[in-house]
Amino acid sequence: MLEARVDNSSVEKKLAETAYRSHNFNVIPPVIGTIISDQYGNTITVFEYDSNDDEDYGPIKSFLSEDHNNLLEIDLISMYLSSFKIFAGQANIKNLSHLEIYGSNIKAQIYFLLEKYMVIIFLNSNTDLNSKQRAQVIKYCEDKLIKYEYEFSNFNNTSSREILSILEQKGKRWLKKFNIRYIQTYKNIYLRKHETTEELMKQLGLIIQSEIDEYLNYVPEEIINNFSKELKNKIQDKLFEINLNVPENFKKE
Repeated sequence: MLEARVDNSSVEKKLAETAYRSHNFNVIPPVIGTIISDQYGNTITVFEYDSNDDEDYGPIKSFLSEDHNNLLEIDLISMYLSSFKIFAGQANIKNLSHLEIYGSNIKAQIYFLLEKYMVIIFLNSNTDLNSKQRAQVIKYCEDKLIKYEYEFSNFNNTSSREILSILEQKGKRWLKKFNIRYIQTYKNIYLRKHETTEELMKQLGLIIQSEIDEYLNYVPEEIINNFSKELKNKIQDKLFEINLNVPENFKKE
């Protein structure tokens, strides 16, 4: 008799796709884009994730604007967020290094670098950059600010704009690679933790079933089966939830 074989690669592919879509990465990329401005909110350069060819605006504008016919201006974003730095100074909040703003669909991380620049990173609200990934993004921006200090300080000069335009294109390619790596890492972690949860449930399932059989011996079999299934599903969901939210200190970076 022939036995049906489970195609593990197909199952893993479906699980990975589930992970991808459950966090809305198919709609909003992990890192939408980055704005670099001066401390007064004047936008200097923008690194954005690839937009569709038929659109004439970048993802940052599209995701921050409810109406695509009335897009929010990039300059207004950096000018508004720069006010937090001014407020911190007036409110005697010393050495403000960064801020985070959370929304249900998008979040923003704002970093104040080299005393006179602001880096605004827009992310999918489900994106969870670990310390290494966060450092990579900040270092990429900081390295450019240091290497092209003249161009960033004199960003309105024609020669500076030419260099900054090249940096934007390079930043766009870098961001695309970063997003691809992030998604692949996320899928790998999701699959690994799914396997761990499955293994734990195999062991716990035997214990659960043994206890149910002992204490619910006189309960109708149909009720026992339904109760057992529901209990195992809830425990599995909770294990998976806990497993996916391991404290950063315990994550392998």
